[in-house]
Order: sequence, then C-alpha cells, then structure tokens
Amino acid sequence: MAFFYKAFSSGLNLPPLFIQHNKIICSACSSSLGCLPRTQSLRLFRAVPAVNSPASSHKLSPQEANVILRHNEHSIQIGDDPSNVRTTTTEVTPPPLFSISSVDSNQLAANVPIEDKMCAARCLHTTGFLFGVFDGHGGPECSQVVAKRLFEYVAAALLPLPRLNSILKQWSNGEDVQLIQVYHDKSSFVPELAALYQTSLVRWCQQLSVEGGRHAFSMQQALVGAFERLDSDLGEEVQRAHLTSPETQEALIRVAVSGSVACVTHIDGQHVHVASVGDCGALLGRDRDSGQGTGSWSLHKLTTNHDWENPDEVKRVLDEHPRSEAPNIVKNQRLLGALMPFRAFGDFRFKWTQQEQQDILGIKPNRDSFMKFCLTPPYLTAKPDVVYYRLKPYDRFMIIGSDGLWESLSGLDAVTLVGEYMCGRQTLAPVQLPARPITLGEIAQILNQRQEGLRLKPVDTNAATHLIRHSVGASESGLDHGTLAHALTLAPEVRRYFRDDISVHIIFFDQEYLRFCPLDT
Repeated sequence: MAFFYKAFSSGLNLPPLFIQHNKIICSACSSSLGCLPRTQSLRLFRAVPAVNSPASSHKLSPQEANVILRHNEHSIQIGDDPSNVRTTTTEVTPPPLFSISSVDSNQLAANVPIEDKMCAARCLHTTGFLFGVFDGHGGPECSQVVAKRLFEYVAAALLPLPRLNSILKQWSNGEDVQLIQVYHDKSSFVPELAALYQTSLVRWCQQLSVEGGRHAFSMQQALVGAFERLDSDLGEEVQRAHLTSPETQEALIRVAVSGSVACVTHIDGQHVHVASVGDCGALLGRDRDSGQGTGSWSLHKLTTNHDWENPDEVKRVLDEHPRSEAPNIVKNQRLLGALMPFRAFGDFRFKWTQQEQQDILGIKPNRDSFMKFCLTPPYLTAKPDVVYYRLKPYDRFMIIGSDGLWESLSGLDAVTLVGEYMCGRQTLAPVQLPARPITLGEIAQILNQRQEGLRLKPVDTNAATHLIRHSVGASESGLDHGTLAHALTLAPEVRRYFRDDISVHIIFFDQEYLRFCPLDT
C-alpha cells in the first residue's frame, strides 16, 4: 500500500511475533527478500531468506526471473489432497462436491519487509472456505496479525449455538480445538502473544454465546461483527499491555499504530459473501459464451474502494462529524490529510482521542501533526461492506488482489489474462472428460478448445504467478523480458516508487458443480 503517514517513533524495537519451524522469526519475514532493519541501529531476528534480491546491475535470465516470481506461489486442490485438510471427529462432513475446484495464490514484494499478507482456510465446524488479502501500511505488523486472527473470529461467528457452547466447554477443559484449518502457513505466535490472543478469542465466543439466542443468524452481521470485534480487541489489548512483558507491549503498540485494509470472501457452495475495508478488491471472471471457447470474457466487481474517489464514502465520513471539521477531515485526498483508506484495521491514532493517544502512546500533538485535527474521533472504522452473490454456471473464477495488482492491471485485463491462461493450461494436462455422458459434439468442442490453447500455452503453472508476471513485465508491445527483469532487480529503496506489494488469490470454480447444483441449495 502507498506510504500513508510517518511512523510515530522510528526508534521502537519490535520483538518477534511469530515462531516458525521452531525458530524465532520477525513478524514481517514472509517475503523472499527477508526482513531488513528499519533503522541503522535495529536488527531483528529473521529466517534465512530462500531467494535474495539480485543486484540492480545484474541482467536476470528468464530462469532467474522465474525463481523470483514463483518463490511464494501456492496451489490448493480442494478436496483432492487429504494432507491439506485436518479431519477430526467433531468436524462436519463436507459434501462430495465443492463449488471450488482449485486455488492459485502468490505475492511479490515491493516493500522491505513486505506489508501484504494472505490467508486461505477451511472452516472445520461449518461448511465453507475463507480467503483473504490483507494490505498493510505504516509497517507489516497489523496486516500480519489480522491475517492470522480474523478467520478465527469469522469462523466463531458462523458456529451454531450448540456447537459454540460445546467448544467453549472444551476450551475450559484445556482441550485444543481448532476452528479453522489454514493452508500453507505453519507459523504461530510467540507464547505470550498466543495466550493473549486466545483470551480475546474466548471472550468473543462467550459474547456470541450470550447473544446467540437473541437474534436470528445473519451472514452479513456475522462478518461485520467479526471485523469490528477484532479491531476493537486490537485497541483494548494495547490498553492492557502494561500487564505484559516490555517486548510484548512494544509489539502490541506496533500492531495498533500500523494499519491494514482487507478483502475477505467466504464461499459455501454457490453462496459467496465478500467483506472488504479499504482498497483491496475482488471480482468475478465470467465466460460470456458459456464455455464455447471463443475467448470472450467479462467481469463482475464485488467490491468498492473506501477512499476519496468514492463519493458515498466521503459523504459517510463527513456526516459523522461536525460541519466545522469538514475542511480537515478529507484533506489532500486523505483522511485528516494523512491516511488514504477511509476504512482499515488498526491505525488507532485515527480512532482514539488526543488524550488517549497521550496516555497510551505518549504522543503529544504538535502543529505539524494530523493529531491536532483529531477532535471528534473515531474518524476511521473497520466495519466492512458485505456483498452477497450467488454463483452462476458462467462464473469461472474469482480474483482477490491487493491494490498493487489493480494499480498495474485493469479488472478486465486481469480477467482476460486469467481466462486466456485457463485456455492455455488445458494443453499442459491430459484430456479429462466430464464424469457424465457426453456427446461427440461436446468432445469435439473440448478438443477444439485445446487446439486453440496451444496458441496461449502459459509459461507458468500457477495462474497468480501468470497474473503477477504480466502486471510487472508488460510493455506497450506485450510481455517483455527486459521490462520484467528490470522490475525484479530494482534496488529496494527505489522499487517502492514504481510499484506496490502484489498479492493475489485466484479461485477457480467447478463448472460441473455449478451446472448441476440444485437452485434451492
């Protein structure tokens, strides 16, 4: 995400937040470039990076470019690999078919350390899958923590009341009951933070238990409640930080003063709910000719950015405060002249009073700080917009991306690239006929599509990598290796001026499922 505001104190020494493979690493160390110190005197613990950023004077070969582009890629084959899904006796048995066939994910850093975070998970006690992209600003801490915690808050809000009460009882008995199974993420919080965060989660579940019998279930309210409660907990945990070690206090402060926008989708059969705050985006790619192989694609946007370019969002913010504040609320296209997104997790300097900021953070207002405009907070919210969509047979895939993707590719360009990738990918695998009776005409159509796909045969086997390759390597004449190599070898201190971190989930839908799924499911 773009540079939003100057950190309140560059001298804070952030302790490690995560443990991975029994080694302590920095919370930010999820990128191929590793984690670098923020100041000359600060050195954080970090894992040894698997890929080093080459010197800017070195001309990358195509093979070297592929290594960098593919380092963070992951693919999930839904339901095919038992090792990807934890099964327990308390788990709801999934249906034999899923609306999702596979998921391709990848990210490419611009910031050092990368401020984006991604997550993909399956709900273990209800049907459905969760996918999210989290784009941090002012540091990576908030996006890292929100990505690790939000899905548990959502999964808890989806639980039927009897199951929720049963899990609370199991937790009180010391049993380790997981709410979600996360794909491709073996990291965990350091012990003191893990205990603190688990306490907050239990309190959220207890509140859900008390309120469960009072209101009818609403998916929209479940998502809104989970977003708002997690954000509230991030603030309250800082205010209780004096009860923790100095290292944990500093970590909690870093999480609270940095921020993160987010786009999260829950997919259960044909039912899709998308919750978003900020400027991460999601859209659907549609085959306008219902699989006729003509390469005609269209898009359906599922999100709207929360920033100064959204007049409804500007009106919402202004209506929440006295008219006398209007000139300073949206100033220089930013909130209080400092922050670009109008909705985000964290960023409590836009949510606390001046007195709270002085008491909790030790910050005093000065004439050069936006704090002097903070008269009637909060100005920022983590309440998401929630959109419901019912999948149709012509919906082929969904793209969820951070703003680094959408700054370099239009929605239609992204959909067309993935659509062409799908056609070209058919040439990389043996012919697979549907598990139903088909006609000779349908077989001929499949073979014709494969023949057309030879022209579009992709370099990558991961669609997210394919999309990132085109977003950073495109020139006026098309994909160009020289442009790509230049983009990948820019020095870290320069790279951020040319592009942002890019994170992408591409979720492919099962056409057979959508074609034959009953309308009343």
